[in-house]
Amino acid sequence: MISRRRFLQSSLSVALVPLLPRVALSTGLRVRQSWDAFCTGPTYASLCNAVSLMCANKNSRDPASWSYWPAVHNTYCPHGKPYFLAWHRGFLYRFEGWLRKVSGDPNLVLPYWNYYANPQVPSQFLDPTTPLYHSGRTGSDVSGALSLDPFANNIINFQRGLTDAFEPLLETRPHNPVHNLIGGIMSSVHYSPWDPLFWVHHASIDRLWAAWSAAGGGRQQPAPTNSYWNLSFQYGAAIKPVPAVWTTTTSRYFGYQYDDETMPTSLPAPPPPPPSSSALAPTFSLAGTLPAKPAAVAGPPLGSSAPLALDEHSLSVDVPLSAQGASRVRSAMLQPAGASAANSGPVRVVLDDVRLTGLGKKGGYFYKVYINLPDSSANAGHERNFLLGMVGPFEIEEAQMKAAMQGKGMQGMHASAGSKGARLEFPATDALRRIWPIQLDKLSVSFVRVDGSKRPSKGQTVRIGAFSVQADPVK
Repeated sequence: MISRRRFLQSSLSVALVPLLPRVALSTGLRVRQSWDAFCTGPTYASLCNAVSLMCANKNSRDPASWSYWPAVHNTYCPHGKPYFLAWHRGFLYRFEGWLRKVSGDPNLVLPYWNYYANPQVPSQFLDPTTPLYHSGRTGSDVSGALSLDPFANNIINFQRGLTDAFEPLLETRPHNPVHNLIGGIMSSVHYSPWDPLFWVHHASIDRLWAAWSAAGGGRQQPAPTNSYWNLSFQYGAAIKPVPAVWTTTTSRYFGYQYDDETMPTSLPAPPPPPPSSSALAPTFSLAGTLPAKPAAVAGPPLGSSAPLALDEHSLSVDVPLSAQGASRVRSAMLQPAGASAANSGPVRVVLDDVRLTGLGKKGGYFYKVYINLPDSSANAGHERNFLLGMVGPFEIEEAQMKAAMQGKGMQGMHASAGSKGARLEFPATDALRRIWPIQLDKLSVSFVRVDGSKRPSKGQTVRIGAFSVQADPVK
């Protein structure tokens, strides 16, 4: 149990974090370093030793084994849930403690991969002679996954269900796309912790949360007593649960800090186009700027559906609007912001029965989904005005997981993983309000391919049983 005094101290620390000045690292706290600094330091060998020993331990019920942790993630991980960041903070903390136990090095601290500074997968993870290597990865550059949107000055709320909320934005980008672009088991919700890259990726996500919390400017998250956190912080039978108050406050409550707790302010340059790329539309561009609009194909009318397949190309789907359909869309746009339904809104892009092909399951790619990309990106504004979301292996598996959980809770989340096609919905009303199209004879939905490799595989990756744009009548 946590004493009332300790609880109040932790609550006070939450209120004071935005007021703390940027000072030198605090004494008495372990420091999580960036990978570039960590891999040249004295505890790098301890990490490799711990990973080797844990992989050699075949008892999946033992936290000293590598297989214990993917099983915990597969059973309890709350993707798309209100405590996504907090649960993973506790997950990293417990795992880090076992790294120290197994290695015998009390100074070992989990590092993070700062892909905002270096988006290339660190070389040590690509070397088959190290225990950090994992076969099957299909991408090594995550430039296309990165975004500054979660760190904008207007993102001051934290929790899902509110506008300008940090947690869902950070999960949408960069968290999910990094998983997608690395590929292999990293593009799987269920199996990604088997890859050692998972841990330095999630330490990076935790660092970005700590940086956002410390940035001030009105940024705040729910108090530890808020019902937003009233969920399970379980990490398996062999690990004590972590009190929610610990995970939802600040990393310092766990006794660690990061060597850099400032939010990113710039993005690395995008990867160069692949050689002999004339067959591929060069639609990828630096995150935040608009890509070239892909070539369009005819789609079904508003409210109707048709199958669609995605491959190595980008494409746009033109959805024709009748006079009645255009009126319905315009009426939705005229409603005040916040009048839309909480989950979908009156205008939305719907992908039903979404399945990955064999090639698609290998990952290394994802698609950005836009509404009404302009024919020319010159002076058209920021991509966030047109961006609806992402489609990749990680998002598809996550949607399948949520469907399996319905009526069964966390215990059903992986019971039928992959056996049914996923349903993905992308609210479009707010984006249409932002861009306010003058001509409404059609809506254009673009799927812009982003790759993590200079030589992406060619072929179908995603099959959509029913693509449609829906617009509910406005009452």
